[in-house]
Amino acid sequence: MRDMQSGEPPSTAEAGDGSSMSQEPEEQVTQVEHPSASMSAGEENGPADLPAGVVASATDEAEQVPRALADARERAAAGDVAGAIDAYRGYILNASETAHARIELARLYESKNEWQLALEQYEAAREELDLLEATLGAASSLAALGRFEAAERELRRAARSHPSNAQVFATSGTIAFRRGQYDEAAEALRRAIDLDPDDGYSYFYRGEALNQLGRVDEALEMLERATQMLTNLGRAWYVMGIVFDKKGRPQEAAAMYRKAREVAAA
Repeated sequence: MRDMQSGEPPSTAEAGDGSSMSQEPEEQVTQVEHPSASMSAGEENGPADLPAGVVASATDEAEQVPRALADARERAAAGDVAGAIDAYRGYILNASETAHARIELARLYESKNEWQLALEQYEAAREELDLLEATLGAASSLAALGRFEAAERELRRAARSHPSNAQVFATSGTIAFRRGQYDEAAEALRRAIDLDPDDGYSYFYRGEALNQLGRVDEALEMLERATQMLTNLGRAWYVMGIVFDKKGRPQEAAAMYRKAREVAAA
């Protein structure tokens, strides 16, 4: 999913036994969600990190957007999440075609980790139009709620109708990562990258999965690509620090942790 970035499942990256670790304090760097998956969790910083689809779709239909919907999108782009949610709900009450607006509202709920409300909007959108982004959003929301079997059913449905879609593989990979299925995650995300080499979140999550599998050199390559494409993704810098620690390179690890703190504070 295209993540105006929504929040994400907790990363399970570990730094190993700490024998050559940099002295990074125990602090939390905001976690991320794959855009495709919500993807996965109110992540980066400020208005730019709201669900990307809200801003993106605002330009798609610029000439014909009703004033109420335009207002909702403007509020979302400005970082007024509560105001945007109210505006979307008001628009949906009075509009005859609401599927796209419901998807945008669902992404705002994702940015607040309100997964049940997001799921309800994705399901309502799909009752109106059978949209891939609604199916993938429902899968991500179900996974965030711990309903993994239902999430897998949604992914199979998406794969049947879109067998070569990068976002289907990206969402499948991020959900597998949530479940601790790191081999499956790494493979699904490899296929996502093959289909869409410009999606920084797929590199990030594949790096996370490879790190969990102990394939640290490959993980570092993926994370470096992710930070080149998503410079404000604090979690990617943080996990790079963990990988450098595992490789016995504490100075480089410390630099990555500093960068993660800078991004989190921006």
